This record gives sequence, structure tokens and C-alpha cells, in this order.
Amino acid sequence: MIAGLGARVHLHVKPVYIERFTRLFRETLQCNVRELDFGHRYPIVLVSFPDGSAFSVEFTERAAEEPDPVDDDHAFLGAWMEFRVEDVEAVQSALRSAGVPSFSHPGSQHQYFMAPGGQVFRVIALDYAGP
Repeated sequence: MIAGLGARVHLHVKPVYIERFTRLFRETLQCNVRELDFGHRYPIVLVSFPDGSAFSVEFTERAAEEPDPVDDDHAFLGAWMEFRVEDVEAVQSALRSAGVPSFSHPGSQHQYFMAPGGQVFRVIALDYAGP
């Protein structure tokens, strides 16, 4: 019945993280970030990529709390995202330089990062085909 996964994800993040969240994706990761007005209390932030995929962020007090400490036992238990990049080491270095928290997940060789507000993601090579 389902033919595939769409090229869009929608997240919910607490409003206290708006500035830090948008700065991470606009400045540190150099993504195309736009604020869209749909009449909500806060703008919807759309982060888009050259391949046409994107994710949107709705800022709401109903979103999950950012965990403390940042580790696998306390990481946000919603959907985790993957971002395909040309140079994994360069992107991970930029994330570390920006102070983005990271942690390891059992059974995975990847490093996981946590965006302001708790969203977990990893960066993978363009040609990565593993699980």
C-alpha cells in the first residue's frame, strides 16, 4: 500500500529554542531556513535542502522537553532524523565547534547529535546504504 517515504518531516519544538534551533540550521549547517506565517503564535520554520527534501518546525509549548543529560538513556524518543552530507567529518566538526551535544547509541557506529529542543539526528555520507 505504501510506496515510499515522503521528502518532508514536521517537528514540534518548544518556543524557547526558536533562536538556537534556527541558528543551528541556518549558520552552523548552512541550510536554507525560512520562516513561514500560517497565523500561528510563532512562525513555522522550513529547513530545505538542494535535493528538494525539507523539514518544518512548529514551535509550541506542547512539545517535549529537552533532555538533561544528553545521552542515549535520556535522548528524545520521537523520530530521529538522518542528514546526508558530502563530508561527514567536516559537518560533525562544525557541529562540535558550535557546541551541539552528541552521544553514542548502542549498536550503531554513528555519532548522534541533539538540536536545541531535543531533536536527535545523525549525519551520513551521501552514498551510505546501511541500516
